[in-house]
Amino acid sequence: MSEEGMGGARGDGALVELRGVRRVFEGGQVVALDGVDLTLHRGQFVAVTGPSGSGKTTLLNLMGAMDLPDEGEVVFEGRPIDSLRAMERIRAERIGFVFQMHNLIPVLRAAENVEVPLVPRLPRAARRERARKLLGDVGLAHRADADVRGLSGGERQRVAIARALVNDPALILADEPTGNLDSRTGNEVMEVLHAARHRVGATLVLVTHNLEICEGADRHVVLHDGKIVGSP
Repeated sequence: MSEEGMGGARGDGALVELRGVRRVFEGGQVVALDGVDLTLHRGQFVAVTGPSGSGKTTLLNLMGAMDLPDEGEVVFEGRPIDSLRAMERIRAERIGFVFQMHNLIPVLRAAENVEVPLVPRLPRAARRERARKLLGDVGLAHRADADVRGLSGGERQRVAIARALVNDPALILADEPTGNLDSRTGNEVMEVLHAARHRVGATLVLVTHNLEICEGADRHVVLHDGKIVGSP
């Protein structure tokens, strides 16, 4: 099924478009995505579900300019992602990532982790001010100088969310951000994530196995064997 029949809220226009996207691995033996058409609109919350091996991670990698398709094209803000240079620029300036394992740098303090994406672009004082403001936004102002190894799982994900927002992204990609958390902490992290993405007006694409999270989404994309198969 193409995305046109799946409904959902629309913002100010298309942010990301996948047009006939196909991605294969192992010399063509593994088809991760097979002719996917999908349009994401500005400001949407899109939940992505599907069994293991259905293509969810590959979909996020293509949306996030981490990979290029073998066939078809990915268009971001009206421009095709068709070169390493375009991929690097979009990742650095327009996309924020939140992972299941948070991927914080253990030898850095909380605020220093948030600063990392800004290192090539801003002087230290400006980076520090920006990082501390964002930690305040996610309720961790008092933990800015904390060793991340001593933070709880929920606190680490809040730091990761602050880091994802540090460049005011147009698109936030979250891969099972509550997968390693208990239900109460997971709900708290989702509340923080939603509040944060509303502040910057970002589109949120979230891979999850939690159908309760999907109930609150504008769109629910279901993948199976590399194809979009519908919306339950």
